[in-house]
Amino acid sequence: MASFSQVINPMTGQNTWQERGDDYDYHQEVANAGFGDMLHDWERNQKYDAALRKTIADMRRAGKQVHVLDIGTGTGILAMMALRAGADTVTACEAFMPMANCAARILAANDAGNVRLIRKRSTDIIVGVDMPHKANLLVAELLDTELIGEGAIGIYNHAHDELLTEDALCIPARATCYAQVAQSPLASQWNSLKILPNLDGDILLRPPAQLLQCSGEAALHDVQLSQLPPNLFQVLSEPVQIFHFDFQRKQPLERKRENVLRMQLSRPGSVELVFYWWQIELDDNGEQMLSCAPYWAHPELEKLSTNRKDTQRPLANIVPWRDHWMQAIYYIPKPLHMHDVGEEFWLRCSHDEYSLWFDAYKNKPEKPARRHSCSCDLHMTYTRNRIGQLNQSIRNKRYLAYLEQAVQAKPAHVLVMGDGCLLGLASAALGATIVHCLEPHRFSRRLLESVAKHNQLKNVKFLDNLKQLEPKELNTITHIFAEPYFLNAILPWDNFYFGTLLLQLQQLNLPATVEISPCAARIFALPVEFLDLHKIRAPIGSCEGFDLRLFDDMVQRSAEQALSLVEAQPLWEYPCRALAQPQQLLSVNFSNFGVEQNNQGSIKLAVKGSCNGIALWVDWQLAPNDSPKSIVSTGPLEPVEPGQYIKWDMFVRQGVHFINQTKTEQNYLDWSITFRPLLGELNFNFSLHTNREKS
Repeated sequence: MASFSQVINPMTGQNTWQERGDDYDYHQEVANAGFGDMLHDWERNQKYDAALRKTIADMRRAGKQVHVLDIGTGTGILAMMALRAGADTVTACEAFMPMANCAARILAANDAGNVRLIRKRSTDIIVGVDMPHKANLLVAELLDTELIGEGAIGIYNHAHDELLTEDALCIPARATCYAQVAQSPLASQWNSLKILPNLDGDILLRPPAQLLQCSGEAALHDVQLSQLPPNLFQVLSEPVQIFHFDFQRKQPLERKRENVLRMQLSRPGSVELVFYWWQIELDDNGEQMLSCAPYWAHPELEKLSTNRKDTQRPLANIVPWRDHWMQAIYYIPKPLHMHDVGEEFWLRCSHDEYSLWFDAYKNKPEKPARRHSCSCDLHMTYTRNRIGQLNQSIRNKRYLAYLEQAVQAKPAHVLVMGDGCLLGLASAALGATIVHCLEPHRFSRRLLESVAKHNQLKNVKFLDNLKQLEPKELNTITHIFAEPYFLNAILPWDNFYFGTLLLQLQQLNLPATVEISPCAARIFALPVEFLDLHKIRAPIGSCEGFDLRLFDDMVQRSAEQALSLVEAQPLWEYPCRALAQPQQLLSVNFSNFGVEQNNQGSIKLAVKGSCNGIALWVDWQLAPNDSPKSIVSTGPLEPVEPGQYIKWDMFVRQGVHFINQTKTEQNYLDWSITFRPLLGELNFNFSLHTNREKS
């Protein structure tokens, strides 16, 4: 049976009822579970397999029977590896029911039906009821970017107490967490609001005291650290070990710890960031080691560089790629400005059962500290990308160039539409007669009110909705401005909600003479060859000799039911080569936003390569002229050259359509787009073919 559920359409801002099958939630959970990404991680798979083979062989030589417990078996891949390596019994548990049912079919298809599969959490297993006896070898993959964020501490503690023998071994056996102190003008933009200068460099808006005093959020910022441009950060220390986890020891893993380390500065700079990653030893002897370090700190960089087969692959991408275990940035609450090489400072590293946080001091701290949190509204309201966007100098200059010309040419009554639009607020400081700011979000509005008050902007009025505009106020509006940015937006064109608001204003008899900025928007598409990102949606086929096509079929069926054809990704983290020049798919005129469009076309691939994705973005046109300085793009930062890697905007997420089955001889990309603005619908279709197939 079908059911109806309420969904917010980001382009219209309306709650709509959508008909969905009873199994929609099931399909969505399956499609987004992320198992495929792990199964494409060849290093993880091979080293788990090698550790199981060695450990089971060693236990056999010692005269022991081997009874394996696999916690969180997923597809059953580790359980099948253990059985193949000679385990006497293998018990596997999986609490995610769709995955557990799929694992049962995969085990049968791979002649591993004698694996005992328990469809429940490991913490709910009872020895003597669910499994006949305790296991003496635990294999599990319970880790995330922080190592402990999926509850590994509690799961291991329970397993040792209830499910494992006294002499049980674990795969992985141990983990070590690393930290490296750094500074980065780029990363600091993701964490704090900077002074907004005008085009002459004079201060236009200062952040209020509450922002300057805020400690920020302690939560990790997970990124592909290897993709940070080397010229945009400096490491200020060597990597140091901060925590060690022995998964094999019988003593319970501590749920909360603090480690205060004396550090030495390797170069002058501001201690403002901690780069974090971990490393695991999979077997007891530590022969199989897997590191999540960025390339510059990777312990096997020299070996990987010597043995790499693809000599064209950038150095930053020769370490094994994975998206399920990344690296993290943690922001120091109050950066330390230090000037001398060798100068000492103290790094406080803390963790609880699920997360880590950091702080730095010039003198050794005497008392424990609580986990810090945002007190200024900025960090709890906006994403890291949005905070960075607010500080993006080149982007801001283009908006300010338009605003300076607009508000100084005549008495300006400006209506600003968007969430957290500091640039619109800046028009008050530039000389606008009055500025109406539409800010319906409570925390975003409170933040902008504090900025207006701190900068003594008397000519600003905040609105919860457009109907609060009096008719006489509406009749005096001379300019409507947006970036546009809205909190509900995920894909770049979700910000076309700006057009929906304009339609509402037209119904309120908006004067026809009003100047609108941006006046237009264009969507572009670019066929690309991803080095690795396509693997998150690519079928597995086989993995370490096991047939996983049943898993592929399950994920594909669920993806067709629950996933959008285009998803948002920060493409600066995922290198890709351009296979053609970008092509415009859609142009929207905001003065006539309600017009439906149906467009189609074809892009000829200019260079050879495997087209495994289509990148999409929006260019915003601020004024009706041909100047490139009137364009603010959410796409490439530099002109695209087919065959070369693309430099992407680092403060937005682009749209991506993945193509899973490609042939290198396919050299044409057909596309079509349907735009129904009143319904908030924007639909894409893409297909690859050869010129012969088209004819």
